[in-house]
Amino acid sequence: MTPRRVVADELELGAGLEVLVAAALEGVAPGERLEVQVASPGIAHELAAWTRLAGHELVGQTASDGRRAAQRVTIRRGSARRVLGDEAPPRAEPLGADGRLGLDEVRAATGPAPAHAPPAGGLVPLGAIAEPGGPRYHWALSERDRLWARELALLAEIAAREQWDATEDIPWEAAAGLPDDVERAVSQVMTYIAQNEYAAFYVPARFLPQVNPQYAEVLLWLASHVHDEARHLEVFTKRAVAGGVRSHALASTELSLHTLLEEHDFSNAALLLNVLGEGTFLDLLRFVERHAPDAATATAARLAHRDERRHVHFGIAHVRRRIAGDPDAAAALVAAAEARAAKLTSLSGISPLLSEALTLMSARSRQPAELSEAAAEVQALLVTMHDNRQRRLRAAGFDPATARYLSELHTPNLM
Repeated sequence: MTPRRVVADELELGAGLEVLVAAALEGVAPGERLEVQVASPGIAHELAAWTRLAGHELVGQTASDGRRAAQRVTIRRGSARRVLGDEAPPRAEPLGADGRLGLDEVRAATGPAPAHAPPAGGLVPLGAIAEPGGPRYHWALSERDRLWARELALLAEIAAREQWDATEDIPWEAAAGLPDDVERAVSQVMTYIAQNEYAAFYVPARFLPQVNPQYAEVLLWLASHVHDEARHLEVFTKRAVAGGVRSHALASTELSLHTLLEEHDFSNAALLLNVLGEGTFLDLLRFVERHAPDAATATAARLAHRDERRHVHFGIAHVRRRIAGDPDAAAALVAAAEARAAKLTSLSGISPLLSEALTLMSARSRQPAELSEAAAEVQALLVTMHDNRQRRLRAAGFDPATARYLSELHTPNLM
């Protein structure tokens, strides 16, 4: 077999010669030969020494044809490896037929997500070959079916495409000049939403460092979720103070959110936060968008609603997968909702401060008839929330009776 050849010319060791030769040897099988042409006998001698130190065999060193000082060094590749671990598989580009390289294409090229990932495994990217000897980790979430959801990769990619800016994409000038009572109402509603968004931020953020790196799609999804909620925190906090009013962070809201933060099971949190809490907030945000007295408030609600739809989609898909794959999962999820409700027996409904603010924000005037109409719309919102919670719970795999029961258990705080 004709040996592979490379021309090094004036390259010397320490100045790129070993890089060129090592790269060329990567394409040569153990036992096969590589010829290297260098500019002088001195460089050839140095290369010969490097060859032995690198675990290869020097086969010969001769003058190069037609060049007085040039030397040809012939190396037979040895069996020594530069790193421990398995050999790399043959090259295979994962690009789809349309040139797309999504997470699904990467996963198809690197192998399916393992049902059980090594809990002590390292920070190994998909497709990479782990070299032994690294530190041992303890990933608490190392079972695929306790994390996965249909369209998980697609949801993470959509989240990356649909990012928006809480400064540049909101018409903040539209928030100026509202009447005092309207601005106070808007500020109270925005403060309430921002307060709840803190919980929606901390829950997925807590799970991030627990997820095994072999489930990269889950990590990317959770990171997008956290990024979304950071933006929601920003935009609703800005709108709360944009008109110069300061409002109250309610103790009843704190009580409800504290119980949500106490949930440490991933699937239970997906039910309580994504399906029930954020699902209910979809209806609240749509109400705010429809009744907002200014374009800044309406735009903030509309953009946040777009993000929350993804979060709810994930929660429904994840819970449905858990229930379908584990006969005991539905009972455990119901128990989690019951346990949370048991801690919130002191809450009998949404705060009067919030319901009054929603009414004042959405009323077209302060005439009694229009205030009454606005109050009726707030009450209708609560009915809509209950109906839509049941619909989402049925979509998540619960039977109609259980869906109704869970919706009635859900915290009056809404999140």
